[in-house]
Amino acid sequence: MSDMYTLTVDMATVDSLGRNLYSNAAAVLSEFVANAWDADANNVNIDYNPDEDSGSITITDDGCGMDADTLNSRFLTVGYQKRKREGDESCRFHRKYMGRKGIGKLSAFSLADIMRVESKKEGADAQGFTIDVAKLDEAIKSSDPNERQYHPVPISQDGLTLNNIKHGTKLILTNLRRKRIGLTLDALRRRIARRFDVLDLADRSENDGMFRIVINGQPVTYEDRGDLQRLEHIWYLGDFSPSEGQLNSIKAEVHRVEDVSFDGHPDWKLSGWIGTVHKPTDRAFGDDTESMKNIIVVARKRPIQEGLLDHLDFNRNFASYVTGQVQADFLDDSQQDDIATSDRQRLVESDERVKSFNEKMKDIFNRASDEWSRARSDANTKRLMADIPEVAAWIDSLSEGMRKPARDLIDRVSRINSIPESDRRSLYQSSIMAFTRLVQRGDIKKLCHAGELSTEQLLAILTSYKDYENMEYAQVVRTRLEVIDKLEGMLKTNELENATRDFVSDNPWLLDPSWERATRNVEKERAFRTIGAEEYNLDFSSDSESNSRVDIKYLTAPDRETIVEFKRYGRDIKIEEIRKQVRRYANAMTRILDKDDARNNRAEGRKNEAGIDERVNVLIIVRRVLDDDGNPLSAREANVHVDMYRAKFLYFSDILTQSRERYQEFVKDVSQKDYAGEAIQAIESAGGTDISENM
Repeated sequence: MSDMYTLTVDMATVDSLGRNLYSNAAAVLSEFVANAWDADANNVNIDYNPDEDSGSITITDDGCGMDADTLNSRFLTVGYQKRKREGDESCRFHRKYMGRKGIGKLSAFSLADIMRVESKKEGADAQGFTIDVAKLDEAIKSSDPNERQYHPVPISQDGLTLNNIKHGTKLILTNLRRKRIGLTLDALRRRIARRFDVLDLADRSENDGMFRIVINGQPVTYEDRGDLQRLEHIWYLGDFSPSEGQLNSIKAEVHRVEDVSFDGHPDWKLSGWIGTVHKPTDRAFGDDTESMKNIIVVARKRPIQEGLLDHLDFNRNFASYVTGQVQADFLDDSQQDDIATSDRQRLVESDERVKSFNEKMKDIFNRASDEWSRARSDANTKRLMADIPEVAAWIDSLSEGMRKPARDLIDRVSRINSIPESDRRSLYQSSIMAFTRLVQRGDIKKLCHAGELSTEQLLAILTSYKDYENMEYAQVVRTRLEVIDKLEGMLKTNELENATRDFVSDNPWLLDPSWERATRNVEKERAFRTIGAEEYNLDFSSDSESNSRVDIKYLTAPDRETIVEFKRYGRDIKIEEIRKQVRRYANAMTRILDKDDARNNRAEGRKNEAGIDERVNVLIIVRRVLDDDGNPLSAREANVHVDMYRAKFLYFSDILTQSRERYQEFVKDVSQKDYAGEAIQAIESAGGTDISENM
């Protein structure tokens, strides 16, 4: 009889919960795998043949099956709430039911316009019918609005294919929607494998609850997942223990997160795993738009949420490398409200369980991220030392107190993620050069806590040495010594006027080691002279003999602006006279910087209590400074009077002494083996062959 079967539904429901809800074949077929699980099946077979002219998808299971009454009351009842009607678990194997909403069967209509259903319950005849979506739509539009009934077309006994089996169910989907079935066979196997935590049951006996998913004749295994094999690190959550099949796929370094409990909820537990790949691109599959970054939350062995990271406020670099499968059964408790959306891809964010779960996962990700950074740093550094032993030799050549800071600096560079390995090699070179120069300058404190520096802070230090990273260290030593020797010769021959001034100006590092990259700024030098003369009564005329006469250079460095004035060697300067002049310099420079900030739409620089911009530096090079009674002051004593104007004095006689003291480390190294230079050159030589493919 034509009304033997009845489907009561309207087309809005079919569209919203069927045709328009599920976006791909894997999501739809997962619903029918879940149905087979709930039916105590041992096997569910999927024949996936979407590319043939008469393409079809067939899902067959050997579960308990259904008779005509059960097909009507359960399968054809949209919204049938299995757990309320039948309890929380299956009859034979006591499996926790995966199904809950009773709408999964509508998902078939997102893939096909025709669904054929056959089922056989043990001891009963096989039953079956066909649903044609076009006819369903036509029947519902013409029927009583209060009933919205459609009667699927029964299949005669002669036309049924399950008569000779003991029990089971078969669905055949035809008239396929091509836009929804674009998955390759490999992509389908991968997605199904990642969506069910049941693959370890495939090797059990049938009576012991075996459950096996077979696609086109081949069982789905952990190998099909494709993610476990790519992991570099894996964290087991709580008491999670991988099955034998998983262990065969896992080659990663293993960590464990012990604390997976929730305050106030002793029955809530997490299990499963999260893991990281070597490179973010390792999470992608070439034939599939779904990547491993789609972290899946599993409850009752099937997904309840996909794309976990999209729902967390977590933006550390770790997020670009992590994948996983997290089990949280408390999110699908039959005694609590259902908080999964209809497509089981999201959870209701306002629910307290979801809020607690998200906070816990953020905490786990943060802890794993810290551990991952340390482990990744150690691995990269070990590879560097193994592949380029010259780096280890350089560290060993350092004094005992310097070895740990040097190793920490190398480790910090090793920990930087998402950079090409060629850039990491350059940073290793810059690190060795920067470390050596800062030791020589007595400024190693900048790198004593390299492990605590942010990537931005570290790069700000290292990039100032990038111009030197390909130079031999020994050549740097020779160049510095030549400059110091030449200055010494000039001083011995009393070349203390213009020649000395120009020589020091061309080598500003002689005045301050941090001015390695300082350059003369002629434009600002002119602006300084103009503002100084017009606003601060400074006399720059070449024939003036006033105390305000200046012979200046304006130097610009990355973080400062510096006026260097060279006083005539034969003149003695009284502190009160020079203090007033220095104040005018500082004010003039502050005015220049204020105008520069306004012109470039920058915020004004910070000012000290005297109103002087903190970028200002004034250096006065003199033979000596006298107090008001005519007694000579040391540079330190004189500097106290001008410190508020961000100024200091440097005596001609001290330039050579201080330069030699600063570069004593270079002088010492020249007679020793050049470990730093050899390390830099070895890294350079390794650039063509790559230090290590996995660094």
